[in-house]
Amino acid sequence: MKEQALANAFAVIIAAIYVICAAWVVIARDSFMAFSGNWIHGIDLETLPYISPNTGGLIFGFVTAVAAGWVAGYAFAWLYNKFSKK
Repeated sequence: MKEQALANAFAVIIAAIYVICAAWVVIARDSFMAFSGNWIHGIDLETLPYISPNTGGLIFGFVTAVAAGWVAGYAFAWLYNKFSKK
């Protein structure tokens, strides 16, 4: 398995998910919070303080999420290759 190819695929998927989630928060925060609460075992996210997303924060989040996705994809492929050798 090619590490860089899988890393690139992970990064693209994370980028798409990030854009969808960021748009969802900006457009329909309440439904996003309800959906997210279900994913994290019913924690009431409404009790947390709300900070409106700003451009800098969204860009920083996007870049770091994509970078983390790339690293995770590379590590996954590298480990897969190590474990699959006989």
